[in-house]
Amino acid sequence: MDIKIEKLRGFRDFLPEDMKIRNYVREVIEKKFKLYGFDEILTPTVEYTNIFTLKSGEEITESMFAFKDKGSRDVCLKPEQTASTARFFIENFKNFAFPLKFYYFCPVFRYDEPQHARYREFWHLGVELIGSSTPETDAEVISLAYDGLKSLNLNFVLELSNIKVIKGVLNSTNLSIEDKKKILHYIDKHNDEGVNEILKRTDRGEILNKVLSFKGNKKNLSDLKNLLNDCGEATEGIDELENVLNFVELYGVNYVINFNTVRGLDYYTSTVFEIHANDMQICGGGRYDNLIGLFSEGKDKDKDVQNKNVPAVGFAYGFDRVIEALKMQNLSPEFENRKILITFVSEEFKDYCVKVVKELRERNITADLDIMNRKVRKAMEYANNKYQYVIIVGKKEVEENKVTLRDMESGEQKFLRIEEIMAE
Repeated sequence: MDIKIEKLRGFRDFLPEDMKIRNYVREVIEKKFKLYGFDEILTPTVEYTNIFTLKSGEEITESMFAFKDKGSRDVCLKPEQTASTARFFIENFKNFAFPLKFYYFCPVFRYDEPQHARYREFWHLGVELIGSSTPETDAEVISLAYDGLKSLNLNFVLELSNIKVIKGVLNSTNLSIEDKKKILHYIDKHNDEGVNEILKRTDRGEILNKVLSFKGNKKNLSDLKNLLNDCGEATEGIDELENVLNFVELYGVNYVINFNTVRGLDYYTSTVFEIHANDMQICGGGRYDNLIGLFSEGKDKDKDVQNKNVPAVGFAYGFDRVIEALKMQNLSPEFENRKILITFVSEEFKDYCVKVVKELRERNITADLDIMNRKVRKAMEYANNKYQYVIIVGKKEVEENKVTLRDMESGEQKFLRIEEIMAE
């Protein structure tokens, strides 16, 4: 039997140094989430498959870790968190006051071909705001996505749109339903060749091309609105976008309007946005006002949400890509090494060392006892580049209730009481 002692393709191990930067990034961004009033939730890693196929169709299972469990139920490793949050809301918030503001940090799984910055197990760090459809709600969520990355000093571009604009133009053409779906997919995947091929099949190809090539801010939208004045859905989308941007600009957010931002998931209904850094998409989100209502259909006991479209908006950072962008921009933080290793000249002083390490830890100083019983010279070799300080305990230290503290970088040694170590 061939036993593979290795990790699966598309999955990763994280070393202690990896975890330092991951924890740092998470803490910085979560601080922003909490400042905006969001509370943390966690949903199961395994969900029923139909939670994700209900809106996106059965074909989505081709890119999922979907399987039958031992009870022959169709389940999967969740590929994203928004649908899980919708299910979570319906099951746990039958009596509620809006808005509800949730954030999460969780692994998600997709059976895609692994490549640079794309893995089969990766992490989403994001928020969902449920119960409000006002433009200032969208602006607050966009501002939070922006502020979270700014707090890391990251360089990025935020692109936003309203999906009604491009869908409204498409619905005014003579294109088939299949072609409309295809062109949205091509736009999302930046497949210009596929887009141009479909544009040739419609009499409104020139107008659609002008919409897709539009780049600018709120003040540039009036000309586009005049161009689309015979397309009610598209002009409605522009009006909604202008209302959101009024508040986005009050928050001081730098943005670019880009109607190529359509997002790959089918449940978005109006505002959509993405953030890019170093040619990578590192964040995506938008408004999904129909998803919770779709999930609540048929649940007779849930009268509060029955047949009711509960408005919602959210986003998720591709956590791994944020870290990759930080590294590419040379913004990875340097972590201070304040660790102390405690060693002894002779085993007769070991009990004293245990008291020292205990007292240091009680004072919130990271300290290790050399549990390998090495000679002092070997302990010093081991400590090099791993510890900032080494405490050496011998007869004199025990007799005078002190320690010898050696700075591993400078080589300087001091004879100190334990309480004096705090000052060092």
